[in-house]
Amino acid sequence: MKDKITIFIIGLLLGAIISTASIYIYTLANNDSNSNERQNEMQMNGGQPPEMPNRGFGGNGTPPEMPNNNQSGA
Repeated sequence: MKDKITIFIIGLLLGAIISTASIYIYTLANNDSNSNERQNEMQMNGGQPPEMPNRGFGGNGTPPEMPNNNQSGA
């Protein structure tokens, strides 16, 4: 019985080490590809970051007027 428990503990530790190492390698590879994409994007735009969309603002940067739905009459 003692042998089975030690084999289980060793397997559990090896599994934890292998899974931690694989996640670490994945995050390193994913971060490298993201930084390369950002560098390529910046070089394509001539070093300028992309412009932000207006998101509903007018051409002069002022927010659009809100409609007045307050109708008097009671």
